[in-house]
Amino acid sequence: MLFNAKRFPDGWKRAETIHFSSDAKGFKQLQRYLDSFSTDPTQFLILSEPTGGYYGLALQMYLIMKGYHLLQVENSAVKEYREDIYGSETKTDDTDARLMARMGFLHEWVGEEFSIQPIHITTPDESVIRLMSRDLVKLGKEIGRRKNQLHQILAFTFPELKTFFKDDISGTAARNLIKRFPTPHELKKASIKEIAQVLHASHAYHHEKRANELLILAQDSVGLKLVSHHLWRQAWILEQLDVLETARNDLLSHLQQLTAPHPYAPIIESLPAKSPIWTATLISMIGNIDRFHNYGEFRAYAGWYPKVAQSGTSVHSSSLANDGARSIRNVFGQMSQILITPAFKSTAFYAYYKRLVARGMKPGNALGHMAGKLATVLYGCLKTMTPYDEKKHLQHLGFTIEAETKLAISIEIASELIDKDTLRNDIS
Repeated sequence: MLFNAKRFPDGWKRAETIHFSSDAKGFKQLQRYLDSFSTDPTQFLILSEPTGGYYGLALQMYLIMKGYHLLQVENSAVKEYREDIYGSETKTDDTDARLMARMGFLHEWVGEEFSIQPIHITTPDESVIRLMSRDLVKLGKEIGRRKNQLHQILAFTFPELKTFFKDDISGTAARNLIKRFPTPHELKKASIKEIAQVLHASHAYHHEKRANELLILAQDSVGLKLVSHHLWRQAWILEQLDVLETARNDLLSHLQQLTAPHPYAPIIESLPAKSPIWTATLISMIGNIDRFHNYGEFRAYAGWYPKVAQSGTSVHSSSLANDGARSIRNVFGQMSQILITPAFKSTAFYAYYKRLVARGMKPGNALGHMAGKLATVLYGCLKTMTPYDEKKHLQHLGFTIEAETKLAISIEIASELIDKDTLRNDIS
């Protein structure tokens, strides 16, 4: 009755909502509420957002085990619908609950999708893949923060260290050296043999041969002497880095074990650029590929599709749409960046990128097109459950085998052509 437009055009906006706790008492309260309508789980359609962390997971598992049919609504779809209906960005749990109920009604009776997908969960481990992927991202950010903090301390205690460890002064070898010799004042008291032993134990064999240079840097350092607080902070940061990196490695190993048996895993990993984190993220975000009716819907969901502003017969602007699921958008963006690096082998995607740049397209824009091409190719592979075939892809793009061979022999340094600011804006 609430959705009967003739009798109650806005009745659903004032529908009563209930609140319950995420524990046994709360679930019993919810069950009594559901049973007051029907004791048959198949009579219900339940929608939820992919939020709430482990609290939301507990509710999902409870309802699924009871036989209820669950659908998941993307946060962005709820946000857009809220702004269209209420003309406001104000978010409350009650408002979103009513909106999702309305979306479920339209999904069933009108066929509007609103980025709705079924939730297929058979085990808690399978359902937690998305949460684990997010935890990996959070751990990566925390590791980055600690490394930045270490850089800040070393900038005034041992600024010359960056001339020795040019790649990364927060790497394993540099950190082990700082643990053994916390300040340049202590380092200059060490022998070349002692310094070399630390570097050797860290597998920094190239640096080990230059241990004498490190001793000279310490003797001539203009770094300030550390006070007790700085010594404590430096030691704390080093300890935190070890803990965070160990946790990240353990979580990554566990995630690989969970995703390895998934039918989509070998298809995703057949792409030229791959990573266990990317595989897990794509599996968790895609769900069932059949929920996308065509590659355009999938590209839109991935956030890599063109948006055209047009009035009458004139096209005023064309740009990359700034929406889609952020995590899957980032995966394709990172893949694209990897595929144009000089150290990476030449691929059909790189040939496609070079063709776009040769036509006069800005490198940053070409990179966005390549990310969209990655999404399109993966969609086709998953739809047919066929691994990626680079030779077929080259032929589909119009490249000959001779062009493929020439491409493998001569790889242009594409990264020098990229407008870094444009690229950063496109990927973020």
